[in-house]
Amino acid sequence: MKKLLILFGTLTLSFGLLYCEKETSVEDELIGTWYMPQTLNRHTAGKSVDDVAGHSLNAWNYSMVVTTNSNQELIDRMADGEGAINVTGVVEDEIKFMYGWFDKNSGEAGVSITNYNWNDFQEYSNKPMISGYMDNFSHQYQDSVNVWYNDSTGTNDTMTGWWSSDFIGVYFNDGNYIEVNDEIDFTFDGKKLDIPNQTFTVNDSVSLSLGGTLTHATINIPANTPTEIFSHRDDTSWDYGSWSIHIEEDGRWVEVYIWEDPYDSSGWTHTYTDSTIAEWELDGDTLLVTYRYDDIWVNAGDGPGIGQGTWLYQVAYTYELNDSELKLTNEFDMCQGETYCKEWLEWEYGLDPGSLEEFKMVWALEFTKTPSARSREFRGPFRTVIGRFPPYSLMK
Repeated sequence: MKKLLILFGTLTLSFGLLYCEKETSVEDELIGTWYMPQTLNRHTAGKSVDDVAGHSLNAWNYSMVVTTNSNQELIDRMADGEGAINVTGVVEDEIKFMYGWFDKNSGEAGVSITNYNWNDFQEYSNKPMISGYMDNFSHQYQDSVNVWYNDSTGTNDTMTGWWSSDFIGVYFNDGNYIEVNDEIDFTFDGKKLDIPNQTFTVNDSVSLSLGGTLTHATINIPANTPTEIFSHRDDTSWDYGSWSIHIEEDGRWVEVYIWEDPYDSSGWTHTYTDSTIAEWELDGDTLLVTYRYDDIWVNAGDGPGIGQGTWLYQVAYTYELNDSELKLTNEFDMCQGETYCKEWLEWEYGLDPGSLEEFKMVWALEFTKTPSARSREFRGPFRTVIGRFPPYSLMK
């Protein structure tokens, strides 16, 4: 009888422990440190390490999903365009990248062009970088009038300065830079740029010619089919540091960004790290992460000023948990049903009026319990290229 009671009590205790474990298993499995590499994607391209670390990890790791009610061709400004603008003279190359806009009502247009593929930092590492801008509404105008006394003639001389918004600039590998600041003849309809051949004089011995036709690359959007575009997963072969999230028992959620630079000028590997602290909780099948931002401004005496209190930013993730893997998913409708928003996106991406049904951001973040091995294949050439542009500083 004693043996039976002991056996029954043991079984009861075992079931009780299993029941308790089942009740707390989801939170227990979530608690810990999870790792995710940060890819060099279209969202982080051109951003400094400081920029990336200064935001939450979901700022750089999302895709766009578009649904239209008819077959459409959506403009992809970060892909190779069709055709080229040929540049000759002091430098010779083809320009195949542009970012332009066109107002159908006024006919006004503005276009930025470059030979620099911001999705591929290695391709242009050893040749001059060309960039330019043109529009059809600023035009050239008088910028200044300088008057000075000419000792040789005994009279006042006058020089009129002119300014134009149009320009073509060339950055050379040796650090030199030249710029043509003059009106550029062109036509642009929102998708196709046409520049008739024209030559500009830099100085008595240097000139620059350009001309050609360049058309935006497009993405096919089949009717009534949600289509992923501008994905943060387009190219995962290059890393741009890594993230870890520390999910703690007390409800703290800590995101840590780490960048290791083995090419630091001191000869030592430079490690940069920054963190963002938030709060987390489970609500059924949803993992809620809440960020708090204090809104303050600094007064003229460099002391704290008056703000509007604390802003709350909450992300509701659905989650998939499988042993050592965690996937967090979140979606956000960009327009929330507002007609004006849809009209603007149709204009921005070259879609037919009234064709856009939905334009949403989708986060699908995948973590593991094991830190990822980080590739460094791009970092040497990357630093060589980006170093020519002071705004894109890699280090703090």
